[in-house]
This record gives sequence, C-alpha cells and structure tokens, in this order.
Amino acid sequence: MSHIEISKIRLYESFLRDIINEIVQKIDKEKLQSEEKLFLTKIKEGLCMDSNCGWKFFTSSLDIIGDSQLAINSFLSNKINEFEDIGNSYLKLYGVLSAAYIQQQAILKISDLVKIKQLTKLKDSFDNLEVTFLRHAISAHPVNFNNNGNKASYKIDRFSMNDYTALHLRDDNNEAKIYNVFISLNEYILLAESCLENACKKLISNCYKTSISKLNKLNYDLNSIKHLN
Repeated sequence: MSHIEISKIRLYESFLRDIINEIVQKIDKEKLQSEEKLFLTKIKEGLCMDSNCGWKFFTSSLDIIGDSQLAINSFLSNKINEFEDIGNSYLKLYGVLSAAYIQQQAILKISDLVKIKQLTKLKDSFDNLEVTFLRHAISAHPVNFNNNGNKASYKIDRFSMNDYTALHLRDDNNEAKIYNVFISLNEYILLAESCLENACKKLISNCYKTSISKLNKLNYDLNSIKHLN
C-alpha cells in the first residue's frame, strides 16, 4: 500500500461513506413512493440530520476531504529538490495550504451535520493552527491580512523557497519568522484525524443507538483505524 492509500484521513472518509451507503441501501424506494416521501427526507431521518439539505453537504464534504488529502499527501511525499523550478515550488505551497484549509472546512461541516458539541471551540482549534495562519498570510490574504482588526501584509523571502523546512515569512515591519511547513501540516493532520474520529463515533451513535451489536462492531472497526501505524 502507498502512503496515500493508508492515510488515516482517507480511512475515516471511507468509514463514513460505508455507514451512509449502508443506510441508503436499506431505503425501500418503492415504499417511498407509496408513502409519498422524498429520498432526501428519508436519508435525513436515517442519518439523524436536521435538514433535507444535509445529504448533499455530507457527500460533498466527503469528496472534498478525500480529494484534498490526495493533494496533501502528494506534497508530503514529494520533497523539494535543488533543480525544481521555483514557480512550481510556489504552486505546491499555495496548493497545499489551500487544500488543508478547504479540508478543515469540510471536516467542520460534517462535524456540524452529525451534531458534534462545542463546534465553535473546534473551529477555534483549527483557526489557531500554524498552518491556518500560513494559509491566510501566504495563499489567501498576503496584502490584506486581518491582524486583530488591522490590515497587515506578508511576503515570502524567495531564497527560502528551496526548503519548506525553513520558509522565511516576512511581515510589513520587515521582520522575518521561519516556518517548517511539514511540521505545520503534521500538526494539522493530527487534529483533523481526531475530529474525523469523533465525527465517526457520533454518526455511529446517532444511527445505531438501538442496535448495540452493530454499534459495538463499528466502534471496534473505528478503533482499529485510530491505532493504525
């Protein structure tokens, strides 16, 4: 198996897909017609969501999590080399920071859909990560960064683009700070994995609270993902 295939984030994504697909397969479409009930209403009930729109947001979020993780793992697996075109180095950096950000937004959406408590606290945890700051300062708002209500700007010292472990980010006071992008990403990944694990647990609890044997089986399978090396 490749690094991409055994990514815990991809495994949690697949775990969530398996649960929702199993619930979809149990829906009797002929019975829906006789009851004059919409599929979206039935799947909302099966997944214990609050809105018929939840299904499309859930599936879109899963797609985003999986697709963005492919980008993140590709970045982590392909270190920069001394002969690499600097423009490509910028593309990779902008891309991976954006991928991490859209992924965390998808994780937050799924957490909301399965009714994770203290969602604001969870969002704050993502906001306080170094990789989120780097996304805002480098690939989203380099000339209009919101620094406690004041506009600020940042730029990368171009000479440092040949080493993502020592990236020099300079503020508008011309003061530079050095960042290790790989460490920032790995810190983010640990939080993302924890959040997805909790989302899986909550979905299991929501959907199978009256089936103890199924609940225990799924929690056992989920625990095996957590302890995967």
